[in-house]
Amino acid sequence: MTTAIALTPPPSEEPPSRLFSVADYHRMIATGILREEDRCELIRGRIVTIMPPNPPHSSVSRRVARNLMPLFSPPEWVFGSNDPITLSDSQPQPYFFAARGPDVRYADLHPGPKDLVLVVEVSDSSLGYDRGTKQELYAEAKVPQYWIVNVSENRVEVYTDPRGGKAPAYKTRTDYGPSDSLPVVVAGKQLGVIAVKELLP
Repeated sequence: MTTAIALTPPPSEEPPSRLFSVADYHRMIATGILREEDRCELIRGRIVTIMPPNPPHSSVSRRVARNLMPLFSPPEWVFGSNDPITLSDSQPQPYFFAARGPDVRYADLHPGPKDLVLVVEVSDSSLGYDRGTKQELYAEAKVPQYWIVNVSENRVEVYTDPRGGKAPAYKTRTDYGPSDSLPVVVAGKQLGVIAVKELLP
């Protein structure tokens, strides 16, 4: 005689996963568990793979670096391109950042929230992620300015007035199109002006 057994469907929730601290992440790098060629970053405790860029994305990234680097000259400023910055639970690698100098301040650590004055992400397929998760990260860290160089929609989105708390975000967003000039302002001082068409493909 056969007995029917009622099967309980598995829970729909994802199984629990371990979250890594910034210190854990640094240890994994120091011991060689993570290598430079692994192309990853720590976001909210999770190790996330950085997708390889397509040609328009790479072209725009070079343009961003070429136009911004001369405005952030040492020793007053330090800049990085695809280099890490360290936040409370994350270590992203934005396409460009500018931080207060001199460079000797960062001999043993990456720039953090109190150092950063500008973070720039170049967005194509990652636009939703950069407007969501990345914007929350940088707003929570009180980075004064966050730019998204929006390749697919041909504009630069400039976010200012960060708000922390339970729902971190930037209070102000200003869009600049190909015919606009974008002022680069840090701590109330204009360091220069960039023609937006020089940043876009």
